[in-house]
Amino acid sequence: MLRYFEFGYFDLNEPVNLKLKNVSLLVKFIAKRFAISVFFIYATLFAAVATPFVKPGSKFIYAAGFLITAAMFARLISYIYMFLKFKSANLTFSNDNIRIRTDHLLYVIPVSTITFIEYNLFSNLVIHTDERRYSFPVDFLDEKSRDILFDFLHDMTPGRTHVLEKIYEFFDAIVMAFILAIHIIQFIVQNYYIPSGSMEDTLLINDHLFAEKLTYGPSIPKMLGMKDEIHFKFLQFRDIQKGDIIIFHPPAPADEEKEYIKRCIAVEGDEFHIRDNRVYVNGSAIDEPYVKGVTNYDNFTSKDLIEGIVPEGMVVAMGDNRQNSQDSRYFGYLPKKRIKAKALVLYFNWEQVKNMDFSRFGLIR
Repeated sequence: MLRYFEFGYFDLNEPVNLKLKNVSLLVKFIAKRFAISVFFIYATLFAAVATPFVKPGSKFIYAAGFLITAAMFARLISYIYMFLKFKSANLTFSNDNIRIRTDHLLYVIPVSTITFIEYNLFSNLVIHTDERRYSFPVDFLDEKSRDILFDFLHDMTPGRTHVLEKIYEFFDAIVMAFILAIHIIQFIVQNYYIPSGSMEDTLLINDHLFAEKLTYGPSIPKMLGMKDEIHFKFLQFRDIQKGDIIIFHPPAPADEEKEYIKRCIAVEGDEFHIRDNRVYVNGSAIDEPYVKGVTNYDNFTSKDLIEGIVPEGMVVAMGDNRQNSQDSRYFGYLPKKRIKAKALVLYFNWEQVKNMDFSRFGLIR
């Protein structure tokens, strides 16, 4: 935050004495600022790989996060320096002078020599005189003293200071909201858009849906320095089941950064076959009322990628529109660790809204 005070003479009935927080509160304050600075390192690494619509490892996010974190650590260093210098200081305003007293020093600043006062980005009240400047850590004041100080200086604050203050507060709120949003998207729920017809007629082109990430358990994405993402399996409500509509990154080199949506047809340990235009699981043809078209290997170069027993840690995923879907017949078994979410609610399709047709909206099955 930056405030600039156009200095004028004081008109005080008696001196105003401002006090610092006690030492234990100051230590807690600095420790909290240290924790926030460390959190921003994590937030930068997380945002660089978890931000939607941005390629993982975004240099822009790394650069922006580095600048914000560097500023926070610079501010932290300033706090530590000020703590060592002013941990038992006080600040006194009178009509004649401003006094800054520490255990070892007393600064007496005549009002007549002051040119202006500012509250800078390092949370210091900086008093500028004709010859030098004096700093005092405003964030170290107790709450009552801070209120008195800013009420006291309020009339000296020009309009541009209030504008800068609002911009700073808005930017701070946007950064925190952004960090919160990407955590919600990564761990709880995410919006998806259907660009193709591979799941017709369950899901149509231009459908918008929410997918939840709690059922299968949250995952920390692969951040800088990590060998792989971390899946908290112990937090999952249940494992993937046949019939679940899932969102995942396919194990195909050309598409592995894309997000596919398909239906889980078989899970690990199941015996899977396609014959006579039907799907057989564990020896029986399964009932698939949602399927559009017939199920076969036509137009797929390899016909044995998914025939037989589904290996451990794998599933078979197929689109409901069997004759227009790149699925396990194309990329083989799908590793469960690539599954990111379970489709939950269909909430919007512009064409249907225009026709006032809301019959498809609701839970996805």
